Parts: sequence; C-alpha cells; structure tokens
Amino acid sequence: VGAAIALQWVVILTLSAFAWFWSAVAALSLLAGGAAVAVPNAVLALWLTVRGRPHGGAVALTMMVGEMLKLGFTLALLVMFAVKLRSEMSGLALIVGVLGALKAQWLALWVTRRY
Repeated sequence: VGAAIALQWVVILTLSAFAWFWSAVAALSLLAGGAAVAVPNAVLALWLTVRGRPHGGAVALTMMVGEMLKLGFTLALLVMFAVKLRSEMSGLALIVGVLGALKAQWLALWVTRRY
C-alpha cells in the first residue's frame, strides 16, 4: 500500500513539474487536484493499517465505510480548493491532476506486480 501511495505522489509531482513549464497557475491547480485524491487515499490506508484486520463480515463493511468516507473527503477537498483558489486556478489542470492521481493507482498495480 505504501508503494502505491508513494507512486501516486511521484506521478502528481512529476505532472506538476511539467505543468510548471507551462505556467505556475497550472502547476498549482494540478497539484491541488492530485492532492485532493492522494491525501484521502493515504488517510484511508493509514486508517485501515491502524485498525488492523477485521474478521468475518466486518471486512466488507469496513471497506465500504472507508471508501465512502474517502469519497466524501475527496469531494470536500476539491470544493475547498475550487473555492479557495477560484481566481488563481486552471480547471483543466485541476482535472488532469485528479485523473493523474487516479491513474497512478492502476500504474501501481503494474509496478508492484501484486494483483
């Protein structure tokens, strides 16, 4: 799990560095979009690690509750970034950051070869 989260941040930071050559606003927006996905993923991974492994039917319930909280946290961060950075934000770069962070999870499956 740690490798997947680290790879997600590597992808976000790399995309932000490339966006920096285009404009600082694009780089900041891309970083904000990626962080809105990566931070809740890291929090969920930490929460599941600290809680330990549930037994029986609690596994599905724990994962479902965790995923719902992660989705809510992601949406809250996206709204917060959109409101806070409204005048200094590129919508396209924000979406690229979100997509980059989401696709990095699939890349992590391929890189770690644990499927």
